[in-house]
Amino acid sequence: MVRPPLRLLGIAVSLMVSQGAGASELEIIHTAKAGDTLIGIEREYLAPPHRWRGLKTLNRVDNPMRIPVGTPLRIPESWLRAEPRSARVVAFNGDVTMNGRPLSVDARVPVGALLRTGMSGVVTLAMPDESRLTVQPGSQAQLEKMQGFKGIAGQSTQINLEQGRLETTVTPQRGPAARYQIRTPTASLSVRGTAFRVGSDPSAQSSQAEVTQGEVAMSNTSTAAAQALPAGYGVVARAGEAIPSPRPLLPAPLVSIPPVLEQVDLALPITPLPGATAYRAQLARDENFNDVVATDRLSSAMVRYKGLPDGDYVLRVRAIDEAGLEGYDSTTRFTLLARPTPPSPAADGSLSWVPGPESGVRYRVQVAGSEGFEQPAVERDTDALSIAHPLPPGRHRWRVASLRPDGKPGPWSASTVSDIRQAPPGAQLSVFNNRLRFVWPGVPGQIYDVQISTDPDFQQIVLEENIGEAAVTWPSPAPGSYYLRLRARDPDGGVSPWSSPQTLRPLIPLLTWSLSSPDRPSP
Repeated sequence: MVRPPLRLLGIAVSLMVSQGAGASELEIIHTAKAGDTLIGIEREYLAPPHRWRGLKTLNRVDNPMRIPVGTPLRIPESWLRAEPRSARVVAFNGDVTMNGRPLSVDARVPVGALLRTGMSGVVTLAMPDESRLTVQPGSQAQLEKMQGFKGIAGQSTQINLEQGRLETTVTPQRGPAARYQIRTPTASLSVRGTAFRVGSDPSAQSSQAEVTQGEVAMSNTSTAAAQALPAGYGVVARAGEAIPSPRPLLPAPLVSIPPVLEQVDLALPITPLPGATAYRAQLARDENFNDVVATDRLSSAMVRYKGLPDGDYVLRVRAIDEAGLEGYDSTTRFTLLARPTPPSPAADGSLSWVPGPESGVRYRVQVAGSEGFEQPAVERDTDALSIAHPLPPGRHRWRVASLRPDGKPGPWSASTVSDIRQAPPGAQLSVFNNRLRFVWPGVPGQIYDVQISTDPDFQQIVLEENIGEAAVTWPSPAPGSYYLRLRARDPDGGVSPWSSPQTLRPLIPLLTWSLSSPDRPSP
C-alpha cells in the first residue's frame, strides 16, 4: 500500500525567545487516504511502545479501521521510528575538542557530542543533510539531536549553543520530518533553508541573530505577535524583555588588496565604515569557508596575519555595529607567495646582503636602469652574499631575491641605494725642512678627509684634516712609523671609500721620509 505523504505541523520559520523554556512537542500531520487504518499507520511509522490506540485517543478517531479520506491525523515526532545520524568534521584549526578529546578531519560527530573551541579554535561540520555548521572560537555547542525517521523523508536536527557563536548555511529543508534548530539558553532559532548566525552570551542572558539569506520570525512572552526578521536585519534579544525592533545590518566594508602578496607578515587595510565599532575578519582556504584558518574580532580597521603558509586564501570581513550585530561580508581572494623570504641588504651601503630566516642558497640581484627594475642595468644570479660589478660612480638602486628550486626568484627585498664611489689614488710625498707635504690627483669640488695614525687600524690618529684642496702639510712629525689614508666627498653628498693605507717611515741617516702603498715597497 502506498502511504500518503506526511508534513510537519506548523512550518513557519520562527525564533522563540524564552527564559530557558523547553520547546513544545513536535508533530507531523498524516492526511488519510483510501484504505488507511490506524493499525497500518502503526506498522509503517510508529516505534514501540507507541500503538495505534494512542493515535485513536489523540485524534479522537471513532473507527480505527475506517478513516474518512482527507482526515488529518496528528502524530508526535517522539512516537516515530527514529534513525540516529551523525555529522562529519570537514575541517578544523586550533584548539578544538569533542567530548574532551582532540578531533581529526573526517571524524564522525554523533548525537550528544559536546564541541568546545579555544580562543583560536574553529571547526566546520557537514551535517547529515549537507548543511554546514561552523563553531567559532571560544564556543561550546552540543549536537542534541540528529535523526531521520523510517519511511519519512527529511531529518530533525537540534544544536544547543551554550556560549559563543555559530555560523550556518542550511540546505533547503525538504520532507515532512525536516527541521533544523539552534537553541541557546535564551533563544531558539528554527529554519527550513537560510543563512544566519547565532550568538549566545549567558552572562548577559542574551542571544543575537543575524540573517543574511531567508527570513525568521521572532516572538516571546513579552510580544503578542511574531516579529519578522528578514535578510539584512539582526536583533539582540534578552530574556524577560520585549524584542526590540530589528536593526539593519551594516553593509560590506571595502577591502582592497593585490591578488598576490609576498610579505610573511601581512597588514591588510579595511576602508573604515560609518557606524562600525569593530570588525570581524575570517580567513579560509576555500570559498565556502568550510576550512577556516583564523577568525578575529578587530578593534581597528586593519587585518594582520603573521607567518601564514604560502597558498591560496579567501578573506571575509564584516563590520560590527554598536549593538554587537555583525553585518554583510566583503570577500577577497588572494595568493600568498612569501617564500623563500628575501635577504636583507647590508646596512653599510655596500652591494651585499644578509640571508633571511627562510632564504635560499642562491640569489638574484638587480640594479635598476633608467627605466627602473623593468629594465635593470645589471641582473645576475650568484651563490655569494655580495656582487662585484664595475658600476660607474654614483647612486645605484638595487634589490635581491632568493631563488626557488625551480630557478625563479621569490619575493624581492626592499630596494636600497648604494653609493658607488672610487677611492682617491695614493698620495705623493715631498719633504722640505722636515715639513711633509702630501699631494694627490684631485677633482674640482671635492672635499677630502685625511687621517694619519700610528697604527694600521687608525685607532691612534695623530693628524686629521678636512680640506678643500688635494694636498695637506704636516710640520715636524716625530720620528716613527705612520699610516695615511684619504677619502673624497663629492658635491652631491656621496662619500668614497677610504683609500688603501700608505706607510710613512723615516729614512736614516738621510733625515728624510718615505711613503709606500701596500702594493709598492718603500725605496
